[in-house]
Amino acid sequence: MCGRIVQKNNPDDYLEKIIRAPRAGELFPPDPVGPRYNIPPGARPMAFHRFSGGQLEVERIYWGYKPSDWRRAPISNAKTETIAAGKWPWNWLLKEGGRAIVPADGWYEWKWLTDDPKGPKVPYFIHHANDEPLFLAAVCAWRPGREHGKEHGMAIVTNDTQGGMVDMHDRRPVALPPELAVEWVDPATTLTRAREILAHALPESAFTWHRVRQEVGNYRYERPDAIEPVEQGQQPFALE
Repeated sequence: MCGRIVQKNNPDDYLEKIIRAPRAGELFPPDPVGPRYNIPPGARPMAFHRFSGGQLEVERIYWGYKPSDWRRAPISNAKTETIAAGKWPWNWLLKEGGRAIVPADGWYEWKWLTDDPKGPKVPYFIHHANDEPLFLAAVCAWRPGREHGKEHGMAIVTNDTQGGMVDMHDRRPVALPPELAVEWVDPATTLTRAREILAHALPESAFTWHRVRQEVGNYRYERPDAIEPVEQGQQPFALE
């Protein structure tokens, strides 16, 4: 699952990791929103896309997708197995909507302190082991000239976790290597190839995590210390 993400950098800081080259000037203006340390579904995180078929663009897109006839809450995550099976609505979005990349510095998950599912939960911040930015695959119900509200929003793709990360949560966002992130948003990438790309996400061994303060349970908590360990010198859990 991917329920909260962190975006603490400007667009160009993420972009230079994708194009694998130093900036020769600002390709995108600094983000007026500034660093975000606790972005929930229903907000508008920064995303890269090529919906119009031209150069890479940056835009804030509504996180969640709710078709006009959908009676439930907006869908914020798209399962890889549902995409692979060609089921509604993701097969349609892959063909007729658009593919986007949501840059992130990590995401939060909550873990029960005991085996009692009614007991207290504590938040953890999961990020790249080398503190590299992550490029999360997303699908979007894009339409030319339409505002990216619920009917034209996006869902972040998730898959099953393996290894030690299962102890944190049974699902995680699909984080693509930079070269595959570029291919994912390319309009020339076929539907078959797009599905193949999702199978080559960063492995569980690429991530580490640590416990963070309880305040991040409230999405309004946006201070930089939201991602800091709750205790100085605390070591993250090691992956098996």
